Amino acid sequence: MISYRHTVSGHRLRRMLSRSLVIATLSGIGVISGLIPNLAGSRQVEFSSVAYAQAVSNAEVTNYARSVLVMEPVRQNAFNEIKRIISSDNIPPIVCNQPRSFSSLPTDARNIAVEFCKRSRQIVESNGLTINRFNAITVNLQSDAQLERRVKNELLRLQNASAN
Repeated sequence: MISYRHTVSGHRLRRMLSRSLVIATLSGIGVISGLIPNLAGSRQVEFSSVAYAQAVSNAEVTNYARSVLVMEPVRQNAFNEIKRIISSDNIPPIVCNQPRSFSSLPTDARNIAVEFCKRSRQIVESNGLTINRFNAITVNLQSDAQLERRVKNELLRLQNASAN
């Protein structure tokens, strides 16, 4: 017998998993292009580098998922701080490898964006991936349903493990 409580938990779990995948994709796209992931609230991203497809090991899936889970609260804090400083939801696109994209931000907001870019790179590298490999996995996620499922499952496993 399935109780209402289990149904709600299952629904919440699926919703959290879906959000995690979106976060993973946006964060990865941000690292690929140098953008702070979804900082501007835009879903249009131009890629500044090319990542090549290749098989993704289970260890890489785990490292990717760990990176995304650690990166997301950092991204949220940066977004909220910049939003507070500029008093607007319309944050301009910020490209980490193009300093002139920071020029329209007030100094305090610019400093937050720079720190986020540095921290994102550190997070990825501390989880055993290079930026190029993280980027390749992110690009592959967009066209490889099996890889997407593997990352979703790993995000779920890691979230469950941290909840216990």
